[in-house]
Order: sequence, then C-alpha cells, then structure tokens
Amino acid sequence: MAGLAIQFSLYEKGKKLLLSRTHRSSREQGLSPVEYLGIASGAKGIASVITYPHEVLRTRFREQRGKERRYTGLVQAVRLIAKEEGVAGLYGGLGPHLLKVIPNAAIMFLTYECVVDLLSPLAAGQ
Repeated sequence: MAGLAIQFSLYEKGKKLLLSRTHRSSREQGLSPVEYLGIASGAKGIASVITYPHEVLRTRFREQRGKERRYTGLVQAVRLIAKEEGVAGLYGGLGPHLLKVIPNAAIMFLTYECVVDLLSPLAAGQ
C-alpha cells in the first residue's frame, strides 16, 4: 500500500512539474501519451526501488512457513540479510521485478488518463 501511495504521489507531482516546466495547462494543452508513459514509468520505478526491500522481507518470511524459523523479526531479518548478502541482498531480483511492473503501471496510468479525458465532458455537463 505504501508503494502505491508513493507511486501516485510521484505521478501527480511529475505531471505538474512537466506541465509547469513546459508552460502548459493540464486541460488546454495536456500531456502526450508518451509523456504520460514516461512519468508513470519513472514514478513506478522510484516507488519500486524505495519499497523493494519490504517485498524481499515479505517473501523471505512467507517462504519460511512450516520450516525452521531463520528470521524471527523485521530488524533481525534485515541485519541477517545485510550480514550474509550485503545490502544488495535486499534488492535481489529488482531488475526482473522492474521489467514486469513498470510497463504495467505505464499502461494503467495512460488508460486512466484516457478515461478521464473521455469522461471529463460528461462531468462538465457538456
């Protein structure tokens, strides 16, 4: 959930920043599909990098069900992973994860913007 909040915040901030830097208003001269895809990709990438250690920890805890408990708590797990694998251990598998989630997020946000654009005349009563 935190990742989603970060992603949406970055996405909205990115749109506003691009519009202000290019001196465009959101409704009169909106962003192009490529710009939406770029902003969404960047937002998802940053959010994923920030929250990925949480995903690694969740997976490690889930995989030890029914086995001897190697990880006993959050802090202990982070310390053990960092000790045995280095800090990079908290980011193992990030590359393939990004290849999966970034295109999905980019398409989702572009679809969202297209639907908003299609429905905005209805909301305005036109």
